Amino acid sequence: MQRRLLHALCVLLPCSPLLPTSLSTAAEAPAATTSPSSSPAFPAHHSDQRISGELVSIDFIRRIGQFRATKTGELVEFTMPPYGTAQYLNSEASLRDLPLGTFFLFFLNQDTQGGWTRLATMQDQYTMDASHSFTYRLDEVKLAEGKLLTTKHSVSKKQDDLGKKELLVTPGTRYWRGADAIKPKDLKPGDELLFTLTGRTSSNPGTCTDIWIGTETHALATKQIREKFDTFTKHRGLPGWVDKTEGNTVTVTFFSGDAKLYQTLYGEVLAQGKGGNLCVANQDLRTWNPGVDKDGCSIISSERIPTDGYGNSGIRVTLKVSNMLEGFRKGRVVRFFGSGWPTKDQFYGESLMGYGFGRLQTPELEENPAKEYPDQFPFRTDFGNEHLPWYQLQPGIAPPPFAQHVVLGEIVKVDAASRTGQFKTDRTGEVVNFSLLPQNLGSIKYLNTDATLGDLPVGTRCRFHLFQDEQGKFTKASLISDEFTRLATNAMTYRVESIQPTLNSSDPTSVTVNVSWQIPEVKNYNGDMERPPDIGRSLIRINKDTKVWKGTLDHPSTVKDLAVGDALIINLTGDFANDPAVCTEVWAGPDLHKALAEAQKNKAKLASGKDAKTAQKK
Repeated sequence: MQRRLLHALCVLLPCSPLLPTSLSTAAEAPAATTSPSSSPAFPAHHSDQRISGELVSIDFIRRIGQFRATKTGELVEFTMPPYGTAQYLNSEASLRDLPLGTFFLFFLNQDTQGGWTRLATMQDQYTMDASHSFTYRLDEVKLAEGKLLTTKHSVSKKQDDLGKKELLVTPGTRYWRGADAIKPKDLKPGDELLFTLTGRTSSNPGTCTDIWIGTETHALATKQIREKFDTFTKHRGLPGWVDKTEGNTVTVTFFSGDAKLYQTLYGEVLAQGKGGNLCVANQDLRTWNPGVDKDGCSIISSERIPTDGYGNSGIRVTLKVSNMLEGFRKGRVVRFFGSGWPTKDQFYGESLMGYGFGRLQTPELEENPAKEYPDQFPFRTDFGNEHLPWYQLQPGIAPPPFAQHVVLGEIVKVDAASRTGQFKTDRTGEVVNFSLLPQNLGSIKYLNTDATLGDLPVGTRCRFHLFQDEQGKFTKASLISDEFTRLATNAMTYRVESIQPTLNSSDPTSVTVNVSWQIPEVKNYNGDMERPPDIGRSLIRINKDTKVWKGTLDHPSTVKDLAVGDALIINLTGDFANDPAVCTEVWAGPDLHKALAEAQKNKAKLASGKDAKTAQKK
């Protein structure tokens, strides 16, 4: 009943200004997501394209991210389908446990437009070696040269010499023996090593971020990340998709990146005769309100099936449910809570229901009707309905929500008088000539305040809400907004985790800041204020040209004034191959954010007053 009610509400309530799950970087039709009602199928092994790169951004909630390709330096965006997994330290891992800057091999399948964007799995260097039983025997330590000389081999396969390998280390490299950090001088010839890498490019083999010493240490590192993922999974329920429904039964195949381990961990939980609760989820594995909309069920059959594709756990069960909910349809995603498992809501910001506290303060994280209920929209969107045409603008009529195609690009030039300009799309650098819709239909948001085209600094990356022109190209803008506005609208800040010199940069002033995405404190069910878990993480760059503001707006600070724990709001340049985005301005601290918001509000009032006087004179 509740699911039907939610379905109806999404039709009746006004839609919130959500941003797309995956933003396009070209003014052309984007790839649409797979319809949730289509027949489920796991992509076959080796159907993927494998690209190595360094992880630079990850959205934990919407399961999207970016990496910078090793060979080209291009920023590549990916989306994780519901069956997509991440492998880290030779175990399946939560996206929250993946360190940014780490070198991974990304297994990408094609989207509906032929782009390689759908991530089946990803593996760090440690996993790639450990999963094939490879280790590196330490031959010689040359710390003065920043080198460890090793021999790659496999003890279990009796392959004693698979080639010499020179590992590069820095003063920041961490070394682990058991659960303890050790010093590099404690390394000994004969030690068995596994490692993770960062800074790998087409001309640089990369340096070790962490090195684990000894087979017992390797087993412990894998065990720790595995146990953490097991706890993470049980809190949210085992995800899978519906293969079919019949009467009051639902047949589900579960997702896993390690079928053998999955059967060890959960085979008994999913055995015939066992019971539990089944909950509806979306394609991002998010649930609504499991404590309320759970449906009691019992497993009437459990079978082992071939693991013939990425993400297939090898376990399929048929469950007898108490109520055949709307979300229990073929191709839809569900989560199963085993008998005795607490059936709880996901954390605030992750849960689609927002803990019952009404509308979320973070619109990006709200339930997205265009994504969850595409059949309610009579036109194509950035989220689906690929078979339908895009909405066509009507003179004098505001376009409906979700009709826009959102493109990221850097402002090249503007003409405020004619309401036209140019921008370069992210990654491709394609130059797009755009025009802003008439005054009552087209708007500019800069620093989270109503603005004009003339207020947008050249070189600023913006989000363009575009519609097709008479030639079918996306050139007509209904909204143009900067990164500051996106963050402020979603009450989101970037919390500084670390600041390090940028690796492989020709600019000696460049630093890379590792930031976590945090949302505001909220009241829990007890009425107490609490900080929800971070919703994502990314790497941002700052250099000598970046204006840094901290403490006051009267005079700029420097990057040296930034500290771990600072809450940032930023603006950026565009991001292009071998020319990564750099912060143009950084504002640090909630008090400064409030002061800036007040200053912008006063500026807008002043501009509005001048406009009114001008109108009266006319």
